[in-house]
Amino acid sequence: MSDILLVLFPIIIFTILFAGAKVRRTEESSGEAWSLGQAKAMQVFAALMVILHHMVQRITNYGAIDKGPVTAWNSFGILCTSVFFFFSGFGLFKSYKTKENYLEGMLRKRLPKILIPFFVTNIIYLIFVSKGKVSNALDIVTSLVGFTLLNSNAWFIVELTVLYTLFYLCFRKAGSDCKAICWLTIFTTILVIAALLLGHDTTKIRGHWFMGEWWYNTTLIFIMGILFAKYESRVKTFMVRRWKVLLPLSLLIFVGWFILQEYVEAGFGYYKEWPGHPGYPEKLLTLIVQLILCMIFMFIMLLVNLKLEYGNPVLRFLGSFTYEIYLIHDVYRWNLPGGPEGTMSDVLYLGLTYAFTIISAYILAKILSIITLRNRKAD
Repeated sequence: MSDILLVLFPIIIFTILFAGAKVRRTEESSGEAWSLGQAKAMQVFAALMVILHHMVQRITNYGAIDKGPVTAWNSFGILCTSVFFFFSGFGLFKSYKTKENYLEGMLRKRLPKILIPFFVTNIIYLIFVSKGKVSNALDIVTSLVGFTLLNSNAWFIVELTVLYTLFYLCFRKAGSDCKAICWLTIFTTILVIAALLLGHDTTKIRGHWFMGEWWYNTTLIFIMGILFAKYESRVKTFMVRRWKVLLPLSLLIFVGWFILQEYVEAGFGYYKEWPGHPGYPEKLLTLIVQLILCMIFMFIMLLVNLKLEYGNPVLRFLGSFTYEIYLIHDVYRWNLPGGPEGTMSDVLYLGLTYAFTIISAYILAKILSIITLRNRKAD
């Protein structure tokens, strides 16, 4: 019975996304899709799903223990991360094209928004999640500055910082948007290949940069977001006019490709590593299959948003501190007594993780807003 109750969590998350959604009835109204407000709504959905993905990983021991339908959420993490990468690239290019002299203050405006929460949460994780990982002064320093990550989810912030910097350099130096996108794609691909070649981190901290498949298996969706932003008008026209065919076809392809992805990950995957065999062919095959899956998923998300306008008080509230939600939830993931060896029921474990995460993230966001406001006044 308790396993069935776990299904309430994805149901609640879907309800949060779709509650109050309005149907777009004209082709003109579809032009308002993929806006900043809609992107934030989808990012809230993705953040809540990422938490569920991580909680399910723990209570099922990464799929080894069957917990009913919710066990499937072991496989959905990459899809949720894709939402963040897509709209990071999409929003960045849109800002570049619509805001005058955007590159002039781009890094100064963009980076503090993600790096200040990053550094503050590093302190929190050093206090609450460092046991057995930090044993000397050097570990403390590297964990505080983020060269090693006690919060394994903070990899996204590190990578986003790198991608923002690459975007700035490419668009600053290249003679045209097309050249800049080509160079950015090349550098991002090099980043992905380098992370694949580095393999997994086997140290006690397990938090060194670009080591682990999560560092690279969705990164190129950032480029997809930029391309969709560049050709937004043409893409929207194509998708709106063929929506009735594209949606069912995309869903069918997604289901088939997801089954293929599950087969490839189980048979090949990222962990076919042993002395003398780093598993590069298996990793590359899995990466390609998963990347295509993420592209199909994002295409479906965009199709749905063409016909549905998301919006309700909960989405707007959570959308104001999504990054904080994402960054802080692992504190409770590892400190609450859940999982196979824990004393807490799975339903209570998930419920308290969400409750404590949202409360803590809200408080953290308020504190950070005060800090950033003071810095602006000082400037």
